[in-house]
Amino acid sequence: MNMALEYWLYGDVPPGPVRASVITDVKSIPDIVKRYRSRLLAIGSQLVKLSDLVAQDLVDRVISIGLSLNAWISTSSPAIVKTLDARGIKNYDISFPLELAQRISRRNVELVMLIGYPYAYEWLILNYLKHYEPSVKTLALEPYAQPNATWTLASLPLLMWYKNISNLEELLKKA
Repeated sequence: MNMALEYWLYGDVPPGPVRASVITDVKSIPDIVKRYRSRLLAIGSQLVKLSDLVAQDLVDRVISIGLSLNAWISTSSPAIVKTLDARGIKNYDISFPLELAQRISRRNVELVMLIGYPYAYEWLILNYLKHYEPSVKTLALEPYAQPNATWTLASLPLLMWYKNISNLEELLKKA
């Protein structure tokens, strides 16, 4: 693996902890996602802050990704709820992340995609899912690598990450 993409901790020892597979090319994401029938896109409130930093259409692009995948969309962010309502989308759930982590097993979700949560908070959610719901696969769509996910995007500057999210949206619309 390319050393620039390898994230590590001083405490890691061989064979080390189970860590995420880093996705360097978003073209592989549709193939990964389509393996699973039951999908959840969990959108955090930080997505609005990211959209202020990179592009105002980021929230719409992420929602479009969820719709293209026919995923169950869940959020606790009032701004995201407002956007969903403005677009006439009714198939979404308002739940806080800890509630959501507990509901995942009851709804038989096979793949959880997370975006827009504070790094440490998402790290804890992914850690919970990795250890207590091992059958659930996770995909972190954040601009920073998440070691507790099954798959994660590489840590990238925000503008490059936004370009990847835009490319992913286009790939999913074509599929």
